[in-house]
Amino acid sequence: MKERLYEILNEEKAHEIIPFLKQLTAEERKSLVPTIKKLDREISKIVMTKNSYHTAGSADQHSIIDIASFVCMDQKHYGKNYWSLFRNKEQTSTILEWGCPHWFSDFINDSIDAEFTAFDYQDILGWAEKGYVQPRPELLGYHLSLQPYDLDKSPETLETHFWYLCEFPSKSLPFKREWLPLVQKLVTENKIERKRFLKECLLAANRNFNKNVTGWFMEAFNALKPSDEELVLLQDELMAGLASVQSKAVNTMLIHLKKIVPAVEFKTAEFSHFLPNLLSSEVKTVVAASLTVTEKIFQKKKLDTENLEMALSAAFVSKDESIQSKAAKIIQRYIPVSDNIKEALSHYADNILANVRPGLVQYIENTQLELDIVIPEKLELISDESQVQEPGSFEDLMFFLPQAIENCGTYYYDLALAGLIRFADEADNESVKLFEPVFQKACKTIAKWEVHHFNVLLCNLIINYGLSLLERFPVQLKNLEKIYKRTCDDEATREAYSSYHKKLGPVKDIHAGGVAMKPFKNIAIHVFNKIKSGDTTPLLSTVTHAPCWVSPEALVERFEIYQNKNIQPDDLDVQLALQRCSMEKTSDRWQLVEEKLKDEYKELLLFFFNKNTEPKGKFEHPSWWMTAGITRSPGKIFEEFKDFGYDDIPKELLTGAYNWKTIDSKKNSYYPVELNISVPKYHLKKREHQLFLEYFVAEQKHFSETPSFMWSFPNTLGNVFAKIIKDCLFYSGIAEVYERSLVLNTAQALHQMKKPLDAMGYLFLGTIFLDGDKVIRGTAAEIWLEHVSHKVMDNRQLGRVIGLHEKLEWAPVKRFTDLVQNQMLNVSKDHNLALEELLTHILLQMETPVTNLKKILDIYHEVLALNQSEADKDLKEKLNSWKDNSSLKKICNLLLKK
Repeated sequence: MKERLYEILNEEKAHEIIPFLKQLTAEERKSLVPTIKKLDREISKIVMTKNSYHTAGSADQHSIIDIASFVCMDQKHYGKNYWSLFRNKEQTSTILEWGCPHWFSDFINDSIDAEFTAFDYQDILGWAEKGYVQPRPELLGYHLSLQPYDLDKSPETLETHFWYLCEFPSKSLPFKREWLPLVQKLVTENKIERKRFLKECLLAANRNFNKNVTGWFMEAFNALKPSDEELVLLQDELMAGLASVQSKAVNTMLIHLKKIVPAVEFKTAEFSHFLPNLLSSEVKTVVAASLTVTEKIFQKKKLDTENLEMALSAAFVSKDESIQSKAAKIIQRYIPVSDNIKEALSHYADNILANVRPGLVQYIENTQLELDIVIPEKLELISDESQVQEPGSFEDLMFFLPQAIENCGTYYYDLALAGLIRFADEADNESVKLFEPVFQKACKTIAKWEVHHFNVLLCNLIINYGLSLLERFPVQLKNLEKIYKRTCDDEATREAYSSYHKKLGPVKDIHAGGVAMKPFKNIAIHVFNKIKSGDTTPLLSTVTHAPCWVSPEALVERFEIYQNKNIQPDDLDVQLALQRCSMEKTSDRWQLVEEKLKDEYKELLLFFFNKNTEPKGKFEHPSWWMTAGITRSPGKIFEEFKDFGYDDIPKELLTGAYNWKTIDSKKNSYYPVELNISVPKYHLKKREHQLFLEYFVAEQKHFSETPSFMWSFPNTLGNVFAKIIKDCLFYSGIAEVYERSLVLNTAQALHQMKKPLDAMGYLFLGTIFLDGDKVIRGTAAEIWLEHVSHKVMDNRQLGRVIGLHEKLEWAPVKRFTDLVQNQMLNVSKDHNLALEELLTHILLQMETPVTNLKKILDIYHEVLALNQSEADKDLKEKLNSWKDNSSLKKICNLLLKK
């Protein structure tokens, strides 16, 4: 049997595969499954040519294997192949006639989860007629929604299956554009019952369809223009639709309910039940429409509206002044003062805006909202709480390494390297057994196509360490050889692709990212040499405090170890340690340096720890001194360093301070307003004393590990921010997942750092306040809240950045105003004062009115009222000119009165 299958495949006799399979028994077909799988793997291998690639098998060979798989396998082994076999409909029919698998019906019914199928609604009807498939309603509805034609072929299509389409539409392709006019036509011709279809459209609001499908049903409902009489009859479905999670559905219900409010049959009590949730919606159009319907109900008079009155108070959940003002006017106009309404509004009293409160004076106590005063905590980068817990033994290390593999980036990576140096030699016959799962995880991770660069280095070190352990413990680690061989075989198949970089072998020979990763690769080589030689002298750069800091004490103690052992530390390791050293308490550590260190170590750290000292000494390691100078005093030029040979590096790269401006790209309609940052090109030059910094600034490609470099330059983040801004934030409309991910990771890393910002930090923070991604904007607000609490936020500088962007409408103002209302307003007295300063300096950058400027001015007015302040005197001149704009006249006059 196997030989015959090989023969048919090798000679490409596709016409002989069906006769061959027909003569086999069920058991014989089952026994062929392993062979079919093996042959499938062989013909599916990729063959590279000079300009392209293709699979090893021909079209006929793939057809032979497709047929054999379908006939011989069960559903589990055949998988979810809804495409290959069914491209040839005649061939499929022939197979089904003599040997329809018992699982075929279930297989076809499951196709509603497939992205693509090579069969359609008509094929399913044909198979159902012959008894091959017992189609479920979901299957028929799904496939019919993809086929807006031939609806008259079967009487069941419009009588029954169309209603399945309403209940079970396609998930991937909601509806083709032909469907809407077709449905309108069929309704007009009475081939689809109008009343039933209108009801199905409304029921779609709560059927958990995706946004596009729900939207289609709402459009279909609107297109049929239901009469008021029809709407009254469908009132229950309209009310139920108010609970939909889709805002388009809710807005559709409100539009039509508004039309029938005057009708006697309108169910006010039912609407009152839904009103609190409607008014609590984050979607402003939903809240506004709900208030409009509510007002129309009150206008009817002579109704029992007590429940509606109580529910209306929920409008004050919103911090939008226009919403609160509208709700307040309805209350004033239609609701008499009573204990019940006072009680209802008291729950929202703290949220009622200062500019709305006077209008509700009869309903609430018009007292100034009292906010807590935040007692600022001293910001400490290194503390007992942030101290890292390193593995304390070989066993601890074995449990820690899988975590390090799971958590990409430098924090876990650093501790893993430190643990390997410290405990690599401590394995014994028992504890070494813990290493096999670690080795297996490293192999499984490194064998993937895309691997985080730090994981390439870590997994490679673990694997090479494992191979050395195998020599010492061949019995305990006998499985390592088999695991490693399988991993090498997997890599060998990938090496045929020019885009694949080798990850196995000696660490010095592997590819672990571009230029920026070279210092880490060099340190990894240094670590592996230490492991091989049994040298347990610690690295200088291992973090002592989360997320990235080395304490000054630890730096002194580690230098002392090298001094006492008379060992030369690794050049890049020293620089990385200096870059990561927390500078907040260094002045208290001079005495420690004086007591413990001598010669260049002593002179280097005395200079590094005291901003008022000048460098002095032999300068045996120029790269150390240069790194210390850049980290300690960015931007300062030290005359003593002039002969080091670093003058060819552009000063922006050394200082991390870049020129930037927001520009109006009048000639470019795709990017109308850009954030332009000047980042000079730099190509790495070979030097005797290479700077760690040079590798990063010389990296021309943008890569996903960029945020990880924040942990390597925590004191001088300008270069990292510049790269992210240039690659991902030049235009506010960027929607690509890759760029969003980089920006979010950078924002989250900055939040973790809790470090006062420099000029580039304010540029980055101000820019992400306007980002298109809600999570990124939320992270920006969290950074602002925390920095204001610690009294380390310069709101003038931040306001200037946001103002210069919005002066040219780099991003919609609404992004910022929504963020202020939802996350930054009324947090505390200090935060309100900080917000006043921020808004003042945003507005001072403005010249001519921009879209939605009124919204910023409304919030500014609210903040001034809360702070009992008046508008900034420098801003009053602008307000006087802006009040000529009709939409700004009222708010400008209000601000000028303050």
